[in-house]
Amino acid sequence: MFLWKKEFELGIGSIDDQHKMLLEIGNRINELLINHEEDDDNYDEIFTVIEELKDYTIYHFNTEEELFIKYKYPEYDEHKKEHDDFIAYIESVNLENIDDNQKMFLKELLGKIVQWVFKHIITTDFMYKDYLLKLGMK
Repeated sequence: MFLWKKEFELGIGSIDDQHKMLLEIGNRINELLINHEEDDDNYDEIFTVIEELKDYTIYHFNTEEELFIKYKYPEYDEHKKEHDDFIAYIESVNLENIDDNQKMFLKELLGKIVQWVFKHIITTDFMYKDYLLKLGMK
């Protein structure tokens, strides 16, 4: 489902690698969804991948934000707000709802991730690409 394409590349190696990892976590959520049978109880796997998504997303956002501060990116505040909003969404995911309907839970989570990650990478992140590359970031 999450396929890395050349057009997603920013040309900033560490950020591109982190984006690829976020897509890999999304693929694991998709695999849980595809392989989920009605009577399966995948709570532990779902919980683990959500925690990994949250932890890695925070790590990635911190990496970007440190670069923005270091290179005085003028759109830092707006970009950080998008980061904060997504973290707030992930943290608001009620893990107690996992057992109500695991397949529906995964579909909703995956839909939000797909929408946000791709929009964020190919619009918001591309806004800082040229700025950082001009300053010698690779």
